[in-house]
Amino acid sequence: MQEFLIGRQQIFDRNLDIFAYELLFRDAQGRGPQETEATDASNEVIVNSLLEEGLNKVVGPHRAFINFTRENLLNGTAHLLPKDKVVIEILESVAIDDALIGAVQALARDGYTIALDDFVLSDPWLPVIKLAHIVKLDILNMSPETGRKYMELLGRFSVKFLAEKVETHEQYIEYRTMGCDYFQGYLFSRPHVVQGKKTHHGHHAVVRLLAEINRADVDVGELAQIISTDARLSYKLLRYLNTSAAFGLRKKIETIRHAIVMLGLNETKRWASLLALVSFPAESKEIIVVSLSRAKMCERLAVAAHRGSSDEFFLTGLMSMLDHMLGAPLDEIIEDLPLADAVARALVNREGVLGEALNCVIDYEHWSLDTLRFSELPVTEIGRAYRESVAWANEVAASLDLAG
Repeated sequence: MQEFLIGRQQIFDRNLDIFAYELLFRDAQGRGPQETEATDASNEVIVNSLLEEGLNKVVGPHRAFINFTRENLLNGTAHLLPKDKVVIEILESVAIDDALIGAVQALARDGYTIALDDFVLSDPWLPVIKLAHIVKLDILNMSPETGRKYMELLGRFSVKFLAEKVETHEQYIEYRTMGCDYFQGYLFSRPHVVQGKKTHHGHHAVVRLLAEINRADVDVGELAQIISTDARLSYKLLRYLNTSAAFGLRKKIETIRHAIVMLGLNETKRWASLLALVSFPAESKEIIVVSLSRAKMCERLAVAAHRGSSDEFFLTGLMSMLDHMLGAPLDEIIEDLPLADAVARALVNREGVLGEALNCVIDYEHWSLDTLRFSELPVTEIGRAYRESVAWANEVAASLDLAG
């Protein structure tokens, strides 16, 4: 089977909870399914990559928005995917005729959700609009005033509106106020920083915990005491260790000291750091999921490229969303943490091999494949690391009750 790169972009609801992900596809040459000559390429991506590899590994418990070619719509490819897990997205480039309308009618009749992207309101589209559930608004190509008029014009149809290419908190607030139900884009591209906000005011205890966990000279007894003083952290750590198949433990772990002895000091420090982040009241749970995915992908890149200890790579990815979690500049947050210089420089300035790995991870997240590189690894290897990391993050999120 030809290997394809698979990416995803978040789609949020009005509460900034994840509603779905739009799936993105490219082949090893950077071409999308709709750019290849044969529809068979699209079939291969959709059927093999999603069905055989597992749709849940890519999107967890959420839905997947998938663009379909006209040929895929006509030949019934969409019907191979579970209707409760996918949203059928129809682009403006699809030619509208009786055959296409009949295919969309069949999908709607069978219970599939239909979304329209970048279409122009015209008579040929009316039969399709009547079947649609979601209409996308490209906020980069229209002003808010135009968006309002568009929503008023389509108000007679039973559709919900999705604002796409949302990248700032201010844009999210503006289009939520206008009445949009969903918001798509790299909303975490820029953190929502509150001017004058100090991390130690509201989250001093958790920041201190992260600091202690990451000290080079922490011992088993001290670490056990630190973790044990936080009931939520202790519960989540023990619950995760006892329910995760990844550890393969034959005997239940009942105390924090027992956990440290069984797992070892370094592994326990890693998981305690991970779970400490869960204690932050993040505006969106997706921030934690992105942190988990980044941590694992940085680690996998290091292993694949044979680039030293993977622990620092994991920690770099894990800490990379602290500014989003705390609403404060990352350099100010890092000052409160005794992180290794290489980790701090990677987080603040993207320097060194750790910064190179983090850049690679973020480029893949943002589907910036032209600049995607790490230590001469082939792009397919980087794509594989991403898929494995997203699957792992979804599993961890489910065990920590972060999904949904």
